[in-house]
Amino acid sequence: MNRRTGIHVLSLWLLAQGLSLPAAEPRRELTDKELSEILIEGRKPERNPQKVIDWMARLVGEYTFAGEVDLKARGSPQDLHPVRGSGKCIGFGPAPAVRCQIDVHWTPVPVEDRGIVLGGVSNLEPATMLFGFEKDRLGIRYMLVDNNGIAEGALGYVVDSTLISRAPCVNVPGQCERVAHITADNDLKMIDMQIDVEIDHQPAVRFHFEMHRVPGSKAVVVGGPEVFARPVAK
Repeated sequence: MNRRTGIHVLSLWLLAQGLSLPAAEPRRELTDKELSEILIEGRKPERNPQKVIDWMARLVGEYTFAGEVDLKARGSPQDLHPVRGSGKCIGFGPAPAVRCQIDVHWTPVPVEDRGIVLGGVSNLEPATMLFGFEKDRLGIRYMLVDNNGIAEGALGYVVDSTLISRAPCVNVPGQCERVAHITADNDLKMIDMQIDVEIDHQPAVRFHFEMHRVPGSKAVVVGGPEVFARPVAK
């Protein structure tokens, strides 16, 4: 499935489900207990629906990307590839939801290594991220559709200013999981996104993206809640 087909199918599904994002099958999503015990050390996920929606409103805006990809997730200088790119997130629909169009790149590994080194070449040139409020779980279901049309999704929970999730990988051999932390700063200047990929319980690759809000850029909202037009800082 190519990128255009993947996004088209996903868009139709969103409309049919009232803009609630889908979950890929099979999947093992974190329970509230697992989130508290494994990822957030006792801090509980936000259970106030409006505060969850307020967090999602912070995503709306225009950004430049910085950061790095650590191809072995060990911090070795030779494995660090600087990230550059841009993106724009708009709010839409009554559910509510946010759609981010991003174009992110880093220096690729040599051609002969691209089938071996996970993350060795960017699959985000361009890509789409979709976020939707999950009212039954009081979380945020999100999905990334890469430039190959491959979709990976997860259900995340908001803890303080961070959306946290753990979900199986797609198209990666072995027992693979993605642990994501997406932090939207209270001052609305930056979104910090860290995605750790683990294979057979060992670190495989780390993606660290810093999304810096473009000064003076305006939020774009299409039929979404009023709060999306004026993101809540606290």
